[in-house]
Amino acid sequence: MRHARILRLVLIWLIIFSTTGAAWAKVMRQYQGKLNINSASAADFSRLPGVGEVIGFRIVKEREHRGKFSDIKDLQGVKGISPRIYNGIKGYVAMQGESKLQVHIDLNTITKSLLLGLPGMTVGEARSIIGYRKAKAFTSVEELKQVPGIDEKRMHELSEWLTVVKQRR
Repeated sequence: MRHARILRLVLIWLIIFSTTGAAWAKVMRQYQGKLNINSASAADFSRLPGVGEVIGFRIVKEREHRGKFSDIKDLQGVKGISPRIYNGIKGYVAMQGESKLQVHIDLNTITKSLLLGLPGMTVGEARSIIGYRKAKAFTSVEELKQVPGIDEKRMHELSEWLTVVKQRR
């Protein structure tokens, strides 16, 4: 009797969490271009993988303190830049040139709160995108035109921020 009750609780727990698993899914991003570490702002740095607002601010403060960075490896001396974070960002930073880092977030893993952080995103649009995705995974950004409330112009505006990451099998 006791085992049956435990088994039922475990099954209920599995059902609940298997249907909400998307909330645990990792938000996937694609990075293109480079960020100049000697001219980037704290907000620019916060877009790098594993670097948030605090570490971005620390990088800028370190640059102001020491003058320009002389090597990308100098980032390792910034508090909060672990070897894991450094290895994750070193391919997206440069010492010179214009900062042209673009970050695109996967439509199939983006959270509602991240959607609401996109320029001009309304609660209704975010709700419609998430609702569409629950019924069918996106295969392209152009598919946004099929989402209620998203027209071609809005799809083009959102394509600056969004992508569809092809899953490896």
